[in-house]
Amino acid sequence: MRAAKSAARMNYNRRMKEERPVEDNLIRRRVLLALAENRAPGFHFPGHLLGCAWPRIGEDDLEQTLLDGPQSRNVDGTTHLAPFCVLLDTALATASRLKIERGARQATVHLHAQFTGAPLRGELRAYTRMGGYTTGASVRQSLTSGTVYAGGEPVCHASATFVVLPPPPGVNLAPLPWQQDEAVPAALRPDDLKADEKAILKACDYALRRADHQRAFIEHFWGALPVQTDAGARCTVRIGPQHSNRVGHVQGGLLLGLAAITAQAAAPRHPQLSGIAAWFISPGQGRALKLTSRRFHEGRSFAAVRTEIRNADGSRVLEVVSHHAA
Repeated sequence: MRAAKSAARMNYNRRMKEERPVEDNLIRRRVLLALAENRAPGFHFPGHLLGCAWPRIGEDDLEQTLLDGPQSRNVDGTTHLAPFCVLLDTALATASRLKIERGARQATVHLHAQFTGAPLRGELRAYTRMGGYTTGASVRQSLTSGTVYAGGEPVCHASATFVVLPPPPGVNLAPLPWQQDEAVPAALRPDDLKADEKAILKACDYALRRADHQRAFIEHFWGALPVQTDAGARCTVRIGPQHSNRVGHVQGGLLLGLAAITAQAAAPRHPQLSGIAAWFISPGQGRALKLTSRRFHEGRSFAAVRTEIRNADGSRVLEVVSHHAA
């Protein structure tokens, strides 16, 4: 038995040495391509990095996909939760965008997701729909819903609400990627990069050096590295331009993903994320995000975790409650 395990480990290490240089080159090229795409207004770097695309845009519904590439994967080949949550938030938000002014700024208010337990393996494909608006309050919220599939299997059913906000001065939020007629730009060269783009490439190279058979590139790139505590887990994420949406705040789906990952670390005896509900309170901005997850229930079959994200100045960004199954 020991000899078999040793041989399997040697084979794995040999395969890693053969595959890593190829994957590292693919990831680095993907980052440079995303930087080139990000120079056009309308979308954000995380979405470009993950290869978000819209094969179909209808009047009230749409289809959005996420590229199945090494930049998005865990070490076991499944899609990491942070990229998944970027797709989920973006797809639900896009359904709302079908009914608002071109170039308007949106903010996520609330998002709820129920997972089926099927693995996040293969190309992710989201189908979302605009469901109308709330009434009777001073601020109108749009209501969207949808289902995400991985490898043809449903993995998540979700709903969300959004509000329209005024864009910051001097920030152009249109056209969105599916509204653009221009050809895909060529990947930038390192010598062509601006200061914030150089910072993203530096973060990429750091993450590639740190990635190993336990932690994938995307975990180091976005700082999704929670540490367990007696009561749950905590995570500190140093904010960089690789986290940003178009207005310079941490992208909303990425906030949700970081919270989900920290919550999972807080419930090690219940590794399957069953459901998650998030309330967005203020933008993620400044030097760093501070994530704290605490178990408030732990039974034989299920655990429940509360997670909060705060900025470095203490301001509350996100409140999350999640359910985990054994």
